[in-house]
Amino acid sequence: MSNAMLTRVRDRAPAGGSRRLLPIDLRPLLGGWVNYNERSTGIDRVYVDDWEGTPTVRVFGASRPAPIDWGEVAGAAFADGVGGHQAVGFTATYDVEFARVLLAGYLNKRLLVVDAYSMFTDASGRANYFQRDHFYLP
Repeated sequence: MSNAMLTRVRDRAPAGGSRRLLPIDLRPLLGGWVNYNERSTGIDRVYVDDWEGTPTVRVFGASRPAPIDWGEVAGAAFADGVGGHQAVGFTATYDVEFARVLLAGYLNKRLLVVDAYSMFTDASGRANYFQRDHFYLP
């Protein structure tokens, strides 16, 4: 593999060829994740499901008296290396009327960490911002 096809050493295909023997196993990510911080102003809950090998993500934004359903979108799953088969993270993008929110979630021991990058697409003058929330499976 030429250096033009690598950005890091870990981008090299595993010994024995460049084919991936197994799809990424989404099971470690699946379920209804609940925010540890009941007072979060970010995300209240995250549901990750498996749709024919593609993760689907449904988010509920923190709001009182009831969380705001962002809907369900297809995401992308990530293993911990090019030869990996267990999902350790995902990304998903929400395009709403006034903003685009990029979610990057990853497992850290037995919890799910979700980083949300919010970019406003309206003329409101609001600054783009980042928020991190931590979730557990009840």
